[in-house]
Amino acid sequence: MRWIRALCLLALLLPNLAMAERWRLGTVELPPSISAHAVQQGYYAVLLRRVLQEIGAQAEFVFLPTQRAYQMALEGQLDGAFPYKRTLERERFFWFSEPFFMAKVQVFLRASDGWDPGGIRDLRSQIGCTLQGAQAPAVLQIEIDAQRVPLERVSQIEACFRMLQAGRVRFVIAGQNTGWAAAQALRAEGPRLRAAHFVLAEEPVHLALSRRVPASSERLRAFNQALRKLRAQGVLQQLEAAHVPPPPPLE
Repeated sequence: MRWIRALCLLALLLPNLAMAERWRLGTVELPPSISAHAVQQGYYAVLLRRVLQEIGAQAEFVFLPTQRAYQMALEGQLDGAFPYKRTLERERFFWFSEPFFMAKVQVFLRASDGWDPGGIRDLRSQIGCTLQGAQAPAVLQIEIDAQRVPLERVSQIEACFRMLQAGRVRFVIAGQNTGWAAAQALRAEGPRLRAAHFVLAEEPVHLALSRRVPASSERLRAFNQALRKLRAQGVLQQLEAAHVPPPPPLE
């Protein structure tokens, strides 16, 4: 009986991971920020795990095509999803957290292309590519709505960069580090890629929790409190410094 009591005491003292609340979060392949194949599943995963750890929860990342991840979260089949841009339309279906990361969005080109756009106006009448379901930065969305910047949309961001290499599009809109990773991964497959000499936008990255999940509003409050606490303590900044790669070199 003594050993049984000892085991019970040990169970009380050790962190009870089995009892930790599990959040199933839909996401997409956007290396190096989030990927099933990246170390620790990418730096978005590292940041989110740390925030959830603070509130006694665990993350399960479910990698899906962009539209499917969004739809499953919208229907409450997942607890939430990321990284989807916060819009008035989406706020009807989701609670959006405070930003857990600020992502730089850039324009990527073929290195051999002599074209050097200096701003959003220079993209007019040029065919670009971006991820299906991705909401463009506001400055670009104005141009898209006015039909001044045509965009192809694909379900996997790698397809955009292959289209760029093949000359089927003239530019790709992607996160700075996503573009850098693609440029490195596709280096041996075709023409080299480079980033334009301007940052298109800096976009906040949110966690979106489904309004169809009853616990979402309370989870949002706890998540935001933990996020603010860890940011004030410098914990998240240290994680970013350790896990976020440096900006891509301009060629």
